[in-house]
Amino acid sequence: MEAQPDPDTPAPRRHPLRRPGCILGLILWFLILLTPCFMIVLAVQGEIAVTTGSAPDQRLRVWLIQEAAQSGIGVSSASVQTQDDLLCVQTDVRFVLWRGSAEPTQYCECYTGTDANWQTVRVEQSACSLP
Repeated sequence: MEAQPDPDTPAPRRHPLRRPGCILGLILWFLILLTPCFMIVLAVQGEIAVTTGSAPDQRLRVWLIQEAAQSGIGVSSASVQTQDDLLCVQTDVRFVLWRGSAEPTQYCECYTGTDANWQTVRVEQSACSLP
């Protein structure tokens, strides 16, 4: 005859981070599995760009650098600053190079207009400084 568990005995408590830990582990595992796909798309297309807003050139961009003196990956991201009718897009560029070297840089492009009709006002080779 088998012994039946006592219905009044509470079930053993599980660790509170067990489920979130599994979910986090699965997300991390899928990211690791998608890395080769990301690299294949980058090698075939030469760049991956994702628009992050409605301003001109406001995007996250990853591109492959294959020059005689430099090899690696470039990453640029844009942020928007506004003042009255002036919209400035500051682009930060960084490099991960395995051959050669390059300094991170910033540039700023300012526009006026609407979503359908942007006019360039100024371009600076530095961080945006609104008046």
